[in-house]
Formats: sequence, structure tokens, C-alpha cells
Amino acid sequence: MSKLNIELCPETGICSIIKENGKKVDLMPDEVAELREASGNADGIKKAISEADDAFADGLDPDEIAQISGKLK
Repeated sequence: MSKLNIELCPETGICSIIKENGKKVDLMPDEVAELREASGNADGIKKAISEADDAFADGLDPDEIAQISGKLK
């Protein structure tokens, strides 16, 4: 099972990233675009997520960052 549940709404472009412990961050379409631009760059991914939630971004481990990068290419 994946460590993260990553849901991208095709209609609105809003992305929800949910950890196994229930912590969640919702990203607006412009933040999702930043994530896609940062694909493969851990610092860039954390920076894009930190715009919505600093604590969530700080709590991401390398495997979770890789999962986000792979899912939102």
C-alpha cells in the first residue's frame, strides 16, 4: 500500500495529498503546476507544498517526496 493517497481532481485541478496518519494538504492548481515543474527535485517539491502547509511539507520523507513526484508528472 502507498504511504500517501494522492488525489487529483480532473475538473478543478485541485490535488489532495493524504498521509496514512490522516494529515492532509490540499493544493490549488497553480501549486500543482509548481509540483510538476519541480518533478525530481525534492527541495522544489517541498517548497511548492510549503506554500499551502509548512508543517506538512517539513514532515515529508524522501520516499513520500518520490511518490508525489512520480504521481504528478
